[in-house]
Amino acid sequence: MRAGVLAALLAAAGPSAAAQPPVVHAVRASGPIVLDGRLDEAAWQDVPIFTSFVQQVPVPRAPATDRTEVMVVFTDSALYVGVRAFQSAGVPIVANELQRDAGRMHERNDTFTLALDTFADRRNGYVFYFNPLGAQNDWACWDEGRVWSQEWNTIWDVRTSIESWGWSAEMWLPFQSLRFPHDGPQRWGINFRRIVLAKNEWTFATFIPPEWGTSGIGKFSSGADLEGVEIGGRPLNMELHPYALAGAVEDTCADACATHGRGDVGLDAKYGVSPNLTLDLTWNTDFSQVEADEQQINLSRFSLFFPEKRQFFLEGKGIFDFGITSGDYRLLPFFSRRIGLDAGQPTSIVGGARLTGKVGGYSVGALEIATDGVNPGDPLSVFSVARVRRDILQRSSVGVIAVDRRDALGRNETLGGDAHFAFGRSSRVESFLVRSWSPENPEDAWAGRLHGLYDVDTYAVEADYVRIGRNYDPRAGYVRRTGIERWYARVQRSPRLSHGPVRKVYAGASFDYVLDGERLESRTAGLQFKMDFGPGDVVQLDVARLLDAPDQPFVVAGGPVVPAGVYTFNDVVASWLTAPSRRVSGRIQARAGGYYGGTRRELLVTSIVKASSRLYTDLNVQVTDLDLPGGSTVARLLGTRVTFSASTRAFYSALLQWNSTVDQLDANLRLSWMYQPGSYLYVVYSRSAPTIGDPRLQRSHSIVVKATRLLRF
Repeated sequence: MRAGVLAALLAAAGPSAAAQPPVVHAVRASGPIVLDGRLDEAAWQDVPIFTSFVQQVPVPRAPATDRTEVMVVFTDSALYVGVRAFQSAGVPIVANELQRDAGRMHERNDTFTLALDTFADRRNGYVFYFNPLGAQNDWACWDEGRVWSQEWNTIWDVRTSIESWGWSAEMWLPFQSLRFPHDGPQRWGINFRRIVLAKNEWTFATFIPPEWGTSGIGKFSSGADLEGVEIGGRPLNMELHPYALAGAVEDTCADACATHGRGDVGLDAKYGVSPNLTLDLTWNTDFSQVEADEQQINLSRFSLFFPEKRQFFLEGKGIFDFGITSGDYRLLPFFSRRIGLDAGQPTSIVGGARLTGKVGGYSVGALEIATDGVNPGDPLSVFSVARVRRDILQRSSVGVIAVDRRDALGRNETLGGDAHFAFGRSSRVESFLVRSWSPENPEDAWAGRLHGLYDVDTYAVEADYVRIGRNYDPRAGYVRRTGIERWYARVQRSPRLSHGPVRKVYAGASFDYVLDGERLESRTAGLQFKMDFGPGDVVQLDVARLLDAPDQPFVVAGGPVVPAGVYTFNDVVASWLTAPSRRVSGRIQARAGGYYGGTRRELLVTSIVKASSRLYTDLNVQVTDLDLPGGSTVARLLGTRVTFSASTRAFYSALLQWNSTVDQLDANLRLSWMYQPGSYLYVVYSRSAPTIGDPRLQRSHSIVVKATRLLRF
């Protein structure tokens, strides 16, 4: 009896020592490789072939229904991966886009993915994927998929070829584009993923539990081993990214608007201090090429959250992430979007430095950035961040963060510690404690969290406790609500069905309870029912009973005022998500119910229309009809993004948005051309104007031409 219990506990704790991961063997290339996607060079002959792919879905652990062959070779300077993706007769190849770094490309295309854990720590790594047309995407991943950075970019290339039997690819990845602990023989973690969208089949080189979903490629603890790669001496390992720009700007004004020219130069530099530590430097930083924010309608009494889009700050995101990074209770001691803003006004970034990497079992990050003040003569604002995280056990970590902001208002500091524990493949516990200090040094400036999750394919249990002190104020971070205690619990049952069109059914219940001191501030009890269909369609129904007790009146959707009080109401949301492999796909969501003593009806439509692999259109429509005691309003948000890809290296996009709640019509047009690997030419036009009144007198617009060049040493 005791032996049986002990065996069960060991099995739950994780893989046994006897369970060895599969091995992918790499060999030195016997000759040159011409990157054309055909794998017909002598270098690919007599190379070990990996074919043992298993399904994540639709039938977990079953062998792949289509054969995939992968070969890995290397030269003195680069890794090459060859792929043959065989496709069953009658199963179409889904390839819808050419644009590099297209968002969630893997959900709209057949793709092949390479994941590399170059430090073999079974936690962090790089992810590269491409579709049958050669469109590329790359990500950095930390903490086994807990943190992703799509904006991480490096130099690599791929060529593909569509054949009668399927498609093939040749991928080139320079060693200089990676970080690894030492020269000489390497033993890295590796995994492959192939997605066949027409069958909604996801297969991996090793089994990845279905509950990991799209994040499964970041589950490095379940990957294979890559053996045979040898790396000799490397170059200086330095990259320089100078830029130059020219343009014209017309600022928002009430009378005659003056247009003034703009010209500037700047430099970003990246230096490998050691094989596993990278120093980034920036001077006179510019982000003209970044796409405008997507507008939102504010239907709550809290401020809106807009994500970071600037690549310099997103590259180190995984190291500096701390706190609650998503949802309505975001709490970030450090939020890089604060850099370049002062009292809501944009400021110029003078320069800064960032050091990131690994030292033994420690992940380390340090950042310091200086920005100009809003007005001439204002002192510089200086942001400093230090982060250390220590890997412990198999998949757990503990860490600390220190954040400092110095500006005209004085000094604000934040210090915190966090711990993440993973048990087995499906359980984790996360916690943190953080405090802020400012010149007045108020009491109750603490915040903390304790979160637990057990999630397997067929059921899940989650519990969360958050406390945020009334005077917690990280001026270099982000917090949406203060002075609260939040209790949250969720249970879910999600069986898989072996017959019929429905693959999986989800049924769940949740309870959210928020206190402000001893006062009940909000409460939500919800039920959810969802069905996944074979082709990829999803239908969902959410029903909730809500209580909210604002202690101050607030304006909703730019119109009616909601007085302070206690409100209870019901909310029903029905949605249909269509299979992303279709030419026309998207989501339709309808909502109806009460809302602060009145009613709320809402229709949300998001769609993607793929006219061809070169041209597709995103359309977003939100119409919210509010009828409240304080007044009625219909809030409308319309947005469309048209993207045309001339090739895998050049694309044009136009983003148009209209938000009735702020009476604003915005346009953002961008041309991006990678004229050589890592070097870009951008042309960006932006315009913002009201739709009521005379927009000629209140508009602002600009046009910028920016060129960057990558120099590697």
